[in-house]
Amino acid sequence: MDNKNMSLSQDRAERLALIERLLPGDQSANPHGLTIKQIQRKLENIDKDVIRHQRTLQRDLQRLVREGRVRQLTNNSDQPAYQRIEETEEIDDSIWDYFVEHLKKNLEGIVSSTELAKLLDRLKLRDQGIALDESKLCILPDSLRLQPAQINYQVFTMVLRALKENRTLQVKYIDRQDKSSTPTLHPLGIMQRGPRIYLFALKNDEPEERLYAIDRIRAAELLPTTARQKQDFDFKRHIADGRADFANGEHITLKAIVRGYVENLVYDCPLHESQKLEPLSNGEPGSLLIVIMPSSGQLLRWILACGCNITVIEPLELRDIVINQLNQSTESYGSLSN
Repeated sequence: MDNKNMSLSQDRAERLALIERLLPGDQSANPHGLTIKQIQRKLENIDKDVIRHQRTLQRDLQRLVREGRVRQLTNNSDQPAYQRIEETEEIDDSIWDYFVEHLKKNLEGIVSSTELAKLLDRLKLRDQGIALDESKLCILPDSLRLQPAQINYQVFTMVLRALKENRTLQVKYIDRQDKSSTPTLHPLGIMQRGPRIYLFALKNDEPEERLYAIDRIRAAELLPTTARQKQDFDFKRHIADGRADFANGEHITLKAIVRGYVENLVYDCPLHESQKLEPLSNGEPGSLLIVIMPSSGQLLRWILACGCNITVIEPLELRDIVINQLNQSTESYGSLSN
């Protein structure tokens, strides 16, 4: 075989592995697969150089199906969907011990959330990680680059194994008020948001999932019982609803006056597709911003960071929170001058 054919074979093998990794597993809580168009979009976001022609992807998927790595879902749609076939056997203890030791060393050397994201991304790989798919692992970008929270590697590996083997966890958890509890958790997925890793899990017999900071889990014991799943659990829905940022998923209509660089920013980069931006009718500098979006801690922090370049009009509850935060900040700075 000449070098050109060898290169093509290697490129295709890498593309097949990438497609397989992108597909949701057939044992995940989400029963849906990905269509060829959805796979094309994901490949485009990851690597612009990857071949994404529809016929090429069709041949790739047919090969993956023949090799028993992927299955085609039966549905009434004109566009078939595909899922990755997951291995059902438990992880061998010797392999797990080797993985844990390497994870411990990697965690000790991490000094930034960027490095933490790279480490978590490797967990998706079969040869370097434990093949967690996108339904169980989510990484959100961090623009501030804070140093990551300290994680107990033994706790983290127990969480990962519970996710991989679909088992329950008994944990000791310390909340933000330093109160200790020992719930039984049914893990659904982990999300890195900036410098912290969070576990989405069902608690005891509760029907709704909660968010747990893994650095606040002091101890974790893997239980033999099978974890409950939630059929509609989906990272994208949590992010879209604002619930990945300690919010309840409520959507609000934000009405505010924006000025200066903030006015220019939201003009060029709208907060949401529902955004309306109109010049003030009284002729003063600035624009009236009206937008429907999730109420979240991220939105509040953004408003506070804008300072005098934004004035919240509605909702009144959010306006009162901003006023209270600014008054407290003024008092804090005022005490320094006394």
